[in-house]
Amino acid sequence: MYHPISRRRFISQSGKLALGAGLTGSLLAACGQSATNGDVAGEVLIWIPVDSAEQRKYIQKSEGNDFNDSHKDVTATIEFKPNSSGDRLIQTAVSAGRGPDLVFTSGVATAMQYVKSNLFTDLTPYAEKYKWQDKLLGWAYDSGKVNGKLYSIPNSYETMIIHYNKTLFESKGYKIPTNRSELEALCTEMQGQGIIPFTAGNADWRPSTEWFVTVFLNHYAGPDAVYQALSGKIHWTDPVFVEAIDLMNQYFQKGWFGGGVQKYFTNGSTVIASTIATGKAGMDMEGSWAFATWKENFGPENGNNNDWDWFPVPPLHDNVPKELYTLATGGTYSINAHSKSKDAAALYLDWLLSTPERVGREVTEADLQALPVKLEDKDFPAKVDPRIKRLYLQLGAATDQGNFGYTTWTFWPPKSDEYIYTGMDKVLTKNITPAQYCAELDKIFQGELSAGTVPPVITRSK
Repeated sequence: MYHPISRRRFISQSGKLALGAGLTGSLLAACGQSATNGDVAGEVLIWIPVDSAEQRKYIQKSEGNDFNDSHKDVTATIEFKPNSSGDRLIQTAVSAGRGPDLVFTSGVATAMQYVKSNLFTDLTPYAEKYKWQDKLLGWAYDSGKVNGKLYSIPNSYETMIIHYNKTLFESKGYKIPTNRSELEALCTEMQGQGIIPFTAGNADWRPSTEWFVTVFLNHYAGPDAVYQALSGKIHWTDPVFVEAIDLMNQYFQKGWFGGGVQKYFTNGSTVIASTIATGKAGMDMEGSWAFATWKENFGPENGNNNDWDWFPVPPLHDNVPKELYTLATGGTYSINAHSKSKDAAALYLDWLLSTPERVGREVTEADLQALPVKLEDKDFPAKVDPRIKRLYLQLGAATDQGNFGYTTWTFWPPKSDEYIYTGMDKVLTKNITPAQYCAELDKIFQGELSAGTVPPVITRSK
């Protein structure tokens, strides 16, 4: 069974294997799909960065053969590229007027740079023809717009949640926290019993720190404040952001994350997973991508009798919604402006978006993150893990109603995003203060805002 590489485990690949994994998750064949292409014909060339021979075989079937079997006049041709250079090869080829017809990027910020260089096709006519706005979650459709025109489609979506050792909670009588005071009381009680409240560490993946910055900015300062700052209406030096960073720092200094700051910087993925699976830690503040990890660490087959579950991150301030999901996309699809098969590439994109049952099956059978199409209970097979189905149904419903926040790795420009975690590590080691951190972040961000490199910021209104 194919498993995607989680953000925690693809560090050595510089994130590029995850691009291929995300793409795989969106391209499984739809059983019984019509072989009629209408007036569309041609060949769609796709480049996918992935090294594993096993994964290449899987992708070739799910992304190439199955599509070709269900379409008469359009052929999907897949070429695999090395993880280490795939992203660069795509960028170089597309910039030279060549390359794949369907272009994969690592996110909306990268896609926007292609758009600014006139390298992507305006997808608006295709979106209207195929009614993509009816098939995608509202935010997903809006996220690909630049100056009112649609240029990209997210290939997957994810959110930050709190995973927890359910068996430990039940044995200790712990309750799911629903606000800041309850969360702090739970962490204090766990620590008093010799249990690490949150398993955590960034030894394998230094940007892990930005996961927590994302949570505290959105769940303390609030998504409206974050939106205003990303839009340039307020500064990151606003007291509400300084307070959010200070609160995160307090939690770390208390040893609530990873057992202490020093251990946080030395904990790797194996330690992180085993700590929560064995009950040495109670919770894990991580993305929805971690679901596959728990199958490999919880249960008798993994040397313990523990079970897991998840709950939304509780609000850390009174002005934050009770059920808020920070939103991230795994990557984007676009059509090469120099492609001679634009219509065929658009039909291929529509194939991805047209069968929610296929998406539910991908999530169930291959532990893949979902394409951001509108999902219902009936779209999931009976054998689906109910915890994972619950996540996607709740996440889809909440975010489609505008109840979402903004992850740093999706909505921040590149220099600011890098400073989010490199600068925060300096806060945790007491080399700079939260106020100094926010001041430097604002300086970097304002420069990128002036340069026009801040990704489009989707609004939270329905």
